[in-house]
Amino acid sequence: MLPVSLATSLLALAAFVALPRAAAEEAGFRKNVGEYSLYLAVMPAEVIKGPLPPEPAGGSVNRPPAARDTHHVMLSIFDSRSGLRISGFQVEARVAALGFSGEKRDLEPISIGGATVYGNTFPMLGRGPFRVDVEFGPRYGPHMQRATFYFTHSSFAAPKKSTSERRTRESRP
Repeated sequence: MLPVSLATSLLALAAFVALPRAAAEEAGFRKNVGEYSLYLAVMPAEVIKGPLPPEPAGGSVNRPPAARDTHHVMLSIFDSRSGLRISGFQVEARVAALGFSGEKRDLEPISIGGATVYGNTFPMLGRGPFRVDVEFGPRYGPHMQRATFYFTHSSFAAPKKSTSERRTRESRP
């Protein structure tokens, strides 16, 4: 039997591999670029690497981004006409909060359930939104394609105003 965290991780990755097109398109994680359909997934690195150890007490404020601020960015590439998954491409991504330049890294091929996706980890501090610029193409081909996605942590939705706050504002002249 698998540990709970590993089982959860495998379920999340399997869901990404089988992500329904309509759900991805509605969320803005699907793009058509030239002859290709792209699907983006972003998840906390903990989902893949496992739970983090507790932080030491009295840690420095000026420390590098904690592992909890690190996310795994993954891209699936399909041929638009045939629907076949593309492997063997060179893929790079730059991930940055809006207004910043961010980091550019290669997205390495990863096999998940026999399917190839491209992924790497990136620091993603705060709630976002983040811009994910992707550049991809045949490894030795002359033409690279580009796409831009935007990602905001769903767990960081703006808090709704309480009913008493709305009444107070509405009653003011």
